[in-house]
Amino acid sequence: MKPTPLLDFWQKPPNAGEPVALLATTFALEPEFFERDCLARFLEVSSVNEDTGSIDDLVAHTELDQLLRGIKISVLADRSAPVQRSSLLWDLLSCKVKTGLLHAKVSVLIWENATRIIIGSPNLTAAGYRRQIELALAVDLGKNCLFPTEVLSALADELDSYFELIPGYNTNIASINRAQSTLTLLRQRISQQNSHATGNPKVAFAPTNANTAPLDLLDLVWKGARPLTATHLSAFWDSHDSKALRATRQLLNGRPAERRSHRVAVVLNPRGQVPFSAELAQEVDTVCQLKAIDTELRTLHAKCLLIESDEWIAALIGSSNHTLAGLGLSKSVRHREANVWIGAAKGSKEGKALMNLIQLGDRVPAETETVSPSDEDEVQLPALPTCFQLCEITKSPLDASWSLNLGISDEADMPKNWSISLAENGHIFANRSSWESAGRPSVSSCMLPKGLFPMYVVVSWGEAETLTCPWAVVAVDPFDLPPGPTIANLSIEHLLEALATNRPLSDVVRNQLESDRSASPAGDGLILDPLKRLKVENSLLKKGRALAASLTSMQHRLELRPAMTLEALKGRLNSPLGPLFVATKVVEAFKSGKQSAAEAMFTLAEISLVLARINWSQALALIDQRQGRDEIEKTIKKINKLRLQINSNSSSIALYATRAIKEARQCVSY
Repeated sequence: MKPTPLLDFWQKPPNAGEPVALLATTFALEPEFFERDCLARFLEVSSVNEDTGSIDDLVAHTELDQLLRGIKISVLADRSAPVQRSSLLWDLLSCKVKTGLLHAKVSVLIWENATRIIIGSPNLTAAGYRRQIELALAVDLGKNCLFPTEVLSALADELDSYFELIPGYNTNIASINRAQSTLTLLRQRISQQNSHATGNPKVAFAPTNANTAPLDLLDLVWKGARPLTATHLSAFWDSHDSKALRATRQLLNGRPAERRSHRVAVVLNPRGQVPFSAELAQEVDTVCQLKAIDTELRTLHAKCLLIESDEWIAALIGSSNHTLAGLGLSKSVRHREANVWIGAAKGSKEGKALMNLIQLGDRVPAETETVSPSDEDEVQLPALPTCFQLCEITKSPLDASWSLNLGISDEADMPKNWSISLAENGHIFANRSSWESAGRPSVSSCMLPKGLFPMYVVVSWGEAETLTCPWAVVAVDPFDLPPGPTIANLSIEHLLEALATNRPLSDVVRNQLESDRSASPAGDGLILDPLKRLKVENSLLKKGRALAASLTSMQHRLELRPAMTLEALKGRLNSPLGPLFVATKVVEAFKSGKQSAAEAMFTLAEISLVLARINWSQALALIDQRQGRDEIEKTIKKINKLRLQINSNSSSIALYATRAIKEARQCVSY
């Protein structure tokens, strides 16, 4: 255990391979920060998006969009968290805890050859990862994993229980199924672990839930003489209720009694005020400042409890503030939290690291002015009523139209009046009156204007509908979503060039944007360079060679390594450099007159034959073969539909394309 910048936890360890899936929980959420800082590191986005409208920003957004396809990203956030993200390619699922908040902060990062779990105090916000004093652990599964198998399994069980907090929870819902499949993959990785509790150090998972309170689990990691000292570090307290402090005091039952010590570490605000009431200060022996970690002014947000004897130390690390709700000391007000207890001998490497977690500085004088702390975890934002369950965007199987499926249930918390509008134009497309007139359906479908893909809709309710809250939209199938405008504007030549040269698509996008930006106003069209006039850029031989190189690269991308998940396979088939999107661009080029019918038909045939040449048994070795082959069959059918949009006068080319489609289907059949 060593101090590390928190964002470094999102970068892959050596030899981890490609990213596969991510599952995270948080209370507060800044979707923009999560995308640009956390996801960008996890996915290894090489460009930086600084939201200035520069070419770098556009390239970074394009690169993120491309990398998100084929990777399962799911975030479970408290119902009050903001939902205004910029991409529907990752799922945001809002959770409601009846007795409090979803307050756990856990991130599960899965690569091809590595799995990492981050657990601690930071929310997925810029404040949590950049500005505040936070505390988190990152553990990598493997031979030297700090967490034994039983702790990892308990953590997975707790994460599994969070799905039932999603209003409208149903295992048949696509976005929930994607998140659960990531958890299933985590369980598979855990089952391959050989680590079991060795006692050095001792580790126990300590959640707050309906049946468990973290303080009750101290003995799982304790050894030797009973505790003498407790030291608290908490961002938030029950200012007028000392039950949490008294519950901790009861853990100190070591002898002799006069050596027992109860301490609290605090961080003064810029005005020199202490966020710990005088009433609470009477319950402890000492209130000290936390030693500064650097020269920056930082707000305390870390949560830690150290319990010590002369020879042993245990630390509670995680999301729980030292409050009734955080520590599960009240049945009526009780958050969902994720913590771990770690116990070790003080003389060990781990024990020394634990002792350094809370370093006490100067004592805080009793006369210091107190102030109620402002904590992002405790801000009570208007939460969307649970009658509004899941809002899904889906594509019609009959045409290219899109609609929103509104999951609305007749729950007790349904407001008397409510309406739902589009954030883009304020248009109200549903309200309680129309919903009741339709027979109170559990799912209402509303057509979307062409080209509109909302990240959220706005729900208004209350007197004069003055209360408003965004309702997150999730995609039924993210692979149906069209690419962003930058990728959509690329031509078939751009895609084939990227394939043939094995260059990242982001490089092609950058070159195109720079070319567009530097292009001079249209001139007389004369080519003054005599060398350029001599180039035969459209020669059949050159095109044939370029196409062969491009399709060889496409085949290599599809079969380079077995797909880790079904989503990874879908991502390969539907990515901007995958067979379906390239085929779509071929037809687009034909319709715009940039390719002849024969050329377009021939290219579609060759793309189909790429699918025929792949050893699918090997490429699908790590996933369900039937499901994988069904996805490939769907891709071939879509390419065939594109073929039918081309009217070729060459019967031989048309026959060649038909046979290519048939051959591809035969090679994929199970």
